[in-house]
Amino acid sequence: MTKQSFRLAGWASALLALAATAQAEVKLNENFSVSGYISGSAAYTEWDNGTAGDTDDSFMDVDSVKLQSTATFEKTTGTISLHTFTSHDPVVLDAYATYTIDSGTTVTVGKFLSWLGYEAFDYPNMLQISYANDFSGFIPAYHSGVKMEYTAEGVTGGFAVLDSVYGPTYYKGDGDLDNGAGFEGYLKFTQGDSSLFAAIAYDGGVAGSEDNRTTFDIWGQTKVGSTTLAAEYCYSKLDSAAGDADGYFWLLLAMAPLNDKWTLTGRLSGGENEAVAVTTSTPTFFKATISPAVTVTPNLGVLFEYSYTKYDDFSTESASFFGAQVIFKF
Repeated sequence: MTKQSFRLAGWASALLALAATAQAEVKLNENFSVSGYISGSAAYTEWDNGTAGDTDDSFMDVDSVKLQSTATFEKTTGTISLHTFTSHDPVVLDAYATYTIDSGTTVTVGKFLSWLGYEAFDYPNMLQISYANDFSGFIPAYHSGVKMEYTAEGVTGGFAVLDSVYGPTYYKGDGDLDNGAGFEGYLKFTQGDSSLFAAIAYDGGVAGSEDNRTTFDIWGQTKVGSTTLAAEYCYSKLDSAAGDADGYFWLLLAMAPLNDKWTLTGRLSGGENEAVAVTTSTPTFFKATISPAVTVTPNLGVLFEYSYTKYDDFSTESASFFGAQVIFKF
């Protein structure tokens, strides 16, 4: 661990030097702009596997890179991005065009991110390193289709028809309507610093299969003084020939600024998922997370995290995660 800490410090210093010469935004002209980010993490995880003994793993690498270009012409905006995780080769992530019908209505066609989920897909928008749901699988990522959104006086709503809600990988849907289409809809109410979001998704052919999945997601966020408070509940049910499996997760989160540079985020989360059962009992988890973060410059931030997860009726009894993440954005 000591050796890894020294290596991270050297790597962070290199990014600091890069940030000192960087611009906050790259605008090519009035119609074209470029943005993106690069993030790198150092992490250590230890698992208590009961009678099977303890195991651990460490990681240090550039874990995500995104480069996005946006073109705007009168009522039409086009967006395309390239993205990579450490586990994937570079891929086209966003690829869509949005047409503004009037001041409150837009139509988007192409490949875009799901509306579901309180926690962000892009790392610069996260308040901590890990996600609340340790069993994963409920919040969709990218898919292709057409969507319409409407905004008026604090209310936003949308409906999408998709190739699939859940794709075979994070960056695309299944590209096939023969096994059934996917649908998403949402409503969001906003007043001042408070928001309430509710969404439903139905996938008629999960990841190209004949399975169906229905997911409900609701979250709320508000501020008390300078502290941000949030809560989320997500329920998902999978219908398949092998049998039905449902699950849920929840989170409670608080983020408070410590000064003009540092924030501290605390999060509790839990849930269950029949689809990952190793016995006849449904696995459950409870997770506690604390994550200090510092904004070094407007372009550069560093997140730290410690999480402890307790599992029941699962192959692992508990897990401890320590991590640090450097994020450079432009």
